[in-house]
Amino acid sequence: MNEYGRYRLVRLHSAMAVLAAGMFGLLLFAAGRLPVSPGFYHSIHLALGLAVMVVCWLVAVQGWAVFPHTLSLERLMMGALFFSSGLLFSLHVVLSFASDGVEASPFSLSARLTLAWGLLFLFSRRDEVMERRSGQRWQAFFAAFAYAAVVGLFIHWVAPLWPGDGTSRWPLWWKAGEGIAGLLDAGAALLVWRRWRQGSSRSFLYWLLALWWFALGQWLLMLGGGHALWGQLYEMAGFLYVVRAMYVETVEKPYVELKQHKQQLEMMANALGEGLMMLNRDGRIVWMNPEAGRLLGLDPEEAKGKPLFSFVSLAGPDGSAWDWKRLRRVVKQLKSGEVIRVEEEPFRRHDGVCLPVGYTLAPVMENGALTGLVAVLRDMTEKKEKERLEREREQLDFELLLAANMQRALLQTSSKADLPSYVDISVLSVPARVLSGDFYHFAVHQTSVSACIADVSGKGIPAAMLMTLMKFILDRTVHYGTQPHVYLDLLNRFAYDYTEPSMFVTMFVGNYNEKTHTFSYACAGHEPALWYRAKTKQCVPLHAKGCALGLFPQFSFETKSVVLEPGDFVLLYTDGVTEKRGEEADDDFSVLASMVARINLDQPAAQIVRDLYEHIKAYHQYEQKDDQTLLLLRRR
Repeated sequence: MNEYGRYRLVRLHSAMAVLAAGMFGLLLFAAGRLPVSPGFYHSIHLALGLAVMVVCWLVAVQGWAVFPHTLSLERLMMGALFFSSGLLFSLHVVLSFASDGVEASPFSLSARLTLAWGLLFLFSRRDEVMERRSGQRWQAFFAAFAYAAVVGLFIHWVAPLWPGDGTSRWPLWWKAGEGIAGLLDAGAALLVWRRWRQGSSRSFLYWLLALWWFALGQWLLMLGGGHALWGQLYEMAGFLYVVRAMYVETVEKPYVELKQHKQQLEMMANALGEGLMMLNRDGRIVWMNPEAGRLLGLDPEEAKGKPLFSFVSLAGPDGSAWDWKRLRRVVKQLKSGEVIRVEEEPFRRHDGVCLPVGYTLAPVMENGALTGLVAVLRDMTEKKEKERLEREREQLDFELLLAANMQRALLQTSSKADLPSYVDISVLSVPARVLSGDFYHFAVHQTSVSACIADVSGKGIPAAMLMTLMKFILDRTVHYGTQPHVYLDLLNRFAYDYTEPSMFVTMFVGNYNEKTHTFSYACAGHEPALWYRAKTKQCVPLHAKGCALGLFPQFSFETKSVVLEPGDFVLLYTDGVTEKRGEEADDDFSVLASMVARINLDQPAAQIVRDLYEHIKAYHQYEQKDDQTLLLLRRR
């Protein structure tokens, strides 16, 4: 119940309590003056007594029937309490028919006192859930019967000994007993109000009104005379509220909880990514969630009560429907209690659409007989698509691996060339992906050796393809001489004619002459080479005018030269070695020069390159984002 409904209910019951109190005030002054004939009072008295007796028996029967399902100690004691009170009220009614009602009065008073102190005791403690044991109800109701029998025998034995005649024997004790019962009912009402404020069921509001009517009724009965009839009417109103409270607790509350649980289960089933469906033993649809309706092409409400196999069938590889022989085998497995799980099978819906579905069929067994079926359906379309994409990815990875192996083999042909003894050359290239856009090349002439390094724009397959083409052209230009700018002129025309406009290549080409010890070089938009001078232990950048290859159809590249002393070397590199993307850093050349200064340069070229690469990895914090290539040429 929401806060607004709770507030409304409290306001309504408060109004009823105020109305009962207001009528009680009026009756204190007016009821005694209303003439009531003895015959009329006796008839109403018997009718109300019969009604009270029926209510007590109804509550007792309800307590007896509900206890095995709830194991509530409060419900069991409530049923036993109303059972004993019902016995005493029954004795009162029987004796009222047999006499004028005076001798029967102690039984009704004892019944009211029993109810009053019993309810006070019950509402003063929290309810408990008992452990299930045999004979619990019999023990409680037998104790209630014994209590009623003892009270009845006590009244029967003591009544003849009480002084006075039949009309004056009970007035004082009657008034005292009714007053005490009213006080006990009022105390029980306070306890019920406290439990209601602590968040208990709304049935306690009805109990609160019942006890309030009981208390006012006992006090009217205490006054006697014309007030007694109104006291019994108040008492009857209280018992009507008791019936209402028991109805809320035992009928309405379980129904509401069951409805809420049903809604929660439907919400959970509807939120599942799988189709859920229930069938009866005849194969007719009992219930399905929206996902099952989508998979089967059905409206869940319209499909209820209709046979599933009139809407859907399993299509074989040749497109034929699922044969009935197989269906009978499946039914036989289900009747034996076996759960059937199928990873994937083509479903043909009523509208003719065929889609892959995985399903689980779980039988519902009762006393060894098949009474229903629960089916869980899973749409395998997305899974099949993922599997197809995975196969394509694996094929692509395999092809990339082959391409990478071919690329490495192509580059290794240069590094394994028969290089002259007057130079020490080493190269190291690490791709950022499987394929690399960096490449290098060596060419040996009569008195010189050429080396170049290049970086293709982008990465991956396009860059690798362009790199392979450029390497092929370089291998075919050895006879054009040793002037670096000649290489760049030829490659620039090829790159402009045969590559995409968005792609370009940066390159640095150098040639070392054994006779003159000069290192001639040309640059096409590439990073300047690093010239290490062994005498001064300085690093000097080698710049040359030139733009990237493939941007313009013609460009005048220039060749420069320096003289290498013994121990000098030239280091060529790509931008992935020093560039930190997205970060501000020092000049790239200065970064590389500082790394070179921390290395033992008396080692062979191969070891220098390996040590330098370790510094490069640390500089990039071991996170490579671009291809990285180093080429070192040293004069021995």
